Formats: sequence, structure tokens, C-alpha cells
Amino acid sequence: MISNFKTYVCIIFCSLFIISCEKTEYPTDSTILDQEISENKAEVILENGNKISFHNIEDGELKGTFLLEESDCNECSVLANINEMNDNISEEEIFWALSEPGTPVPSFLTIKNKNTLNKASESQGWARNAAINLPIGIAGNPRRTIACKNSSFTNSIAGGFLGTPEFVALDKTPNNYQGFVNDCASLSPSACNKGTRYKLHAVMNDIKKWRGKICSKAVQNSSNDHYTSNSPTGGLCQSPPCSAYVGPELYFEYYANRRWKSMKNPSELIPKGFEVPANSTKVYTYAWNTSKKTSFRLRVKNAMGKDQFDFMMDKKDVEIDPGNGGDNGNVTPGDFPQLPAHIDLSYGTLGSQNYRIVVDFTTIIDEKPRITIPVQFLPTLPFYEDEVILPNNFCGMRIKKPSRFIWETGDGQLVNSDPYNYVPENGPNSSVQNMFGNSYYFDGIHFSGPIGACSTSNENWHFPFPFTDTGNLTNQPLRLTIELEGDSEIEFLNHTLLNPEEPLGADELFEDVDFNELIEFFNETFYEGFQPWIDAVCDENPAECPLQG
Repeated sequence: MISNFKTYVCIIFCSLFIISCEKTEYPTDSTILDQEISENKAEVILENGNKISFHNIEDGELKGTFLLEESDCNECSVLANINEMNDNISEEEIFWALSEPGTPVPSFLTIKNKNTLNKASESQGWARNAAINLPIGIAGNPRRTIACKNSSFTNSIAGGFLGTPEFVALDKTPNNYQGFVNDCASLSPSACNKGTRYKLHAVMNDIKKWRGKICSKAVQNSSNDHYTSNSPTGGLCQSPPCSAYVGPELYFEYYANRRWKSMKNPSELIPKGFEVPANSTKVYTYAWNTSKKTSFRLRVKNAMGKDQFDFMMDKKDVEIDPGNGGDNGNVTPGDFPQLPAHIDLSYGTLGSQNYRIVVDFTTIIDEKPRITIPVQFLPTLPFYEDEVILPNNFCGMRIKKPSRFIWETGDGQLVNSDPYNYVPENGPNSSVQNMFGNSYYFDGIHFSGPIGACSTSNENWHFPFPFTDTGNLTNQPLRLTIELEGDSEIEFLNHTLLNPEEPLGADELFEDVDFNELIEFFNETFYEGFQPWIDAVCDENPAECPLQG
């Protein structure tokens, strides 16, 4: 009896061992894919190495599915191919077409009505091979000079083109494209020991449909060295390994709840991007359709001078119908231009804070300095629920009748060295007027940068004389404080328009789409907070007064 029991136990143990070995030795694609699926994220890895990521975004009223493809070549975009095969294919149908048969389908990618599928697409995974083999653009793997070959790069985009792409920048490097900005001041001391690091971002505002594509090559050699010291202070390394590769990182982000969020990890505080490996070329193509208007941007950080890039972004053209109030016939306060996260407005007339403009490069929010503006000195603007609606069509500000200004370090130390100027608090030259003359006092002093309408230009900040002698800033992060007088004025400028020195008129302060929606809202509601601004628009341009008769 005991002998039979031992034999039985031995048989059971051997059977379990064989089953366990079979599972370890022969993993299936489905097993791998199961590990990449959650309620808000799914990934499909295809035989050619392409990775398709699906991210479900539910951020308050903002809902949508972000679609990203990562590949090693421009001519093998599976997303572009599947859109060639089926023009109006949805995110749910793409997951069904490309996932391995038997792969669990997360709820956000479940096809609600499978009756819409044709016979050829009824089976899960029906397009896995077809989408890989379908040729797009020029076949083969042509030699690349700068990132990807231009003709094939601009030939396709994930989700299909929505029109003519509004943003196309080809064959770009930080050395030849002004869109890249020196970022060493915001990085660790060791980050730029081997050379300057650059950042770039491009933004599209107030849209529901977004498309884009990036090709990036990280050039790694002795003159473009991405390896940095692991010593946080840039000193001697005490604990090897003493260097690490830090390649260019690419971010795809949307704006919600007053901050930019990475689509790779939207619920986390620190955004994550995609690092391009050394001497490798990566192509990213992406698409998102949302339920509510928002802003999107692509962002690059840690790039070095010889790294190579191609960029393309597309959006659906916005159509404003003055007869019915825009989308769905209703313009709501949610459609108004939103206050950027890096700008603070101070209200009231009491307290020194309401008589100072502060541009603080020691506090960076969304890649921009924190800017504080006292509302009482602004031109006539629309108010909603006692808060001003800040213009979005400006690239700079002019301050007329300023009192004085100073540059400081983050710990409050006065900066008194080239190229920076300052106006002392006491003495015969203790005002802008006394130190620099009447023209700078009455005509004003101004600065400009990547704000408002120029956010997508990625231009450098410019502080001309008398702020600085050169107009440009050094890498040291500083804080500029401009003190105002009781009758000082703030004007908004836009140097991309025909008259760059002229302040924006009341009807030019907002981008065309937003101006039309603000006017439409007033026509529907006659909201009293808009009335002074409407009067200013009509006074400046009587023939174009927007009020309906």
C-alpha cells in the first residue's frame, strides 16, 4: 500500500514538472501581451518589432484614447498602413486588427457593435501580417542623412491626415534650428559638461483631433557625447559606474487641470518620455481624438547639437459659424482662453505685490518662467466671474512709465554684472527716467519670448536695453522684478504681425478663433463683464464693431 502511494506521488510530481517545463520553454505571444494590458493601457508588439501603445485618458471632462507607434524605420509604420487599408478605422478596431488572437480586450477598447465589421475583419488579429507587409512610400531602407528621408516621412501619419499639416520641420538639429533652446540653466551641473543640452516644444491649442510624427536619431560620438557624470554636483565620482547615457527624450503631452501631462504616465506627477538610444533612429507616430477641446504639445529635452530630428503635426481646421455660436450652437466659459499655469495674476491696488511685474527664471513651470502680472495696469479686457480673461495673441509686453527694475539670483542677491543692468533704490539714478532718460520712461521698456501666440515658436527670451546690454540672457537662472507707478501701463505686443512695435488693439488681443467665440458669447448673453472690452473694440474699429444689430 505504501509502495503504491509513493509511486502515485512520484507520477503526480513528474507530471507537474513536465507541465511547468512546457510553460517555461514555449511562451506564446499572447502570454507576453497579457502582461502589457490594463484597464487604461494596452500594447501590441508586432513581428517587425513595432510597438503600438493605446492609452485611455479620463481626466475630468477630457476623455479620449491616445495612440502611439514606436518603430526603428520610417517606411514600416503599421498604423499608417492600416489607415491606408481602412480610412475611418477606430482605435477599438485597430486593437482588434493587430492584437494576437485570444488576447484579452480591455473595456476601453471593446468594439461596441461588431456588426460594423466586414467579413474579412471579424477575426482578431486579421491585419497583423497584412499591415506589416503593405508598402508605404518608397520601399527599402534608404540611407538617412538627417533623421528620416523627407519624402517618405511626410507621406503618412497615424490616424490619417486631417488636412495640410500645420507644423512641419525637417532635417533639424539644435545646431541649425532656432526652435531648440539652451537648457543648461535648468539641468544638473554635470549635464552640460560634454556640451550644451537643448530643449524644444511645439504646441497646438484648443483642438479635439491631433496627429503627429517624430523621427529622431541620437548621434553619439566624441564631439556629441551623451554620457554624463553620475556625480550630482559635477565633481569627482565616488561610487562607480561614474557615467550614464542620457539621450534625447521625446514627450507627447496634453493640457488639463492647469498643467501639462505626459500621455505615457498621465496620473503621475513626474512626466516620462521616450529616450532615443545611442546611434539609433526612432520613429514615433501618434494620434488622439478627444471629447473636449484641449491643447497638445510635443517636447524634446536633453538633445545635443548634432542630434537629428524631423517633426510633423496636424490638426483639424477649426470652423467658426457666427450664426450658431460655434460647436453645437453654444459657446461656454470652458471655450474661453485658459490662463497658462506659469502666469499668476494679482488683483487689487493695495500692497507692493500689486505694483510689480515679476519674471522668475528660478521657478520654472511647464518649461517657462513664472510670471506675475498686476491686473490693474492691463488694458481693457473681458472679465468673467471677477477674473480677467488673459489675451493669447501676444509675444511680449511693453511697460510704460516704469519706476525701476532689478535682477536677482534665486536667494535674493542683486546681480550687478554684464550684461545685466539695474536701477538702484536710492540716489540720483533711482528711477528709469533719471537713469535712462524720458524715452525709456514714457515710450516704455519691453521684453518678449515663447509666450502666448509665440509659444510654438520656441524662440529665446529677449530682454533688450535697458534690461540688458545684449538682449540675451546667460545660463544663470535669475529673477527680474519691475516696479510700477500709479499711472504705469502694460501693453501687449506681437512681433509676428505687420507692425511689431505697435501694441495690440482690443480686437487683436485674442487669436481669431477665440475672438469670434468671445464675441459670440456676448451676443448670446450680453454678459456685463464683457461690456467694457466690447466698447473698446467698437471705439477702435467702429466699422467693424462686432455687436449684432
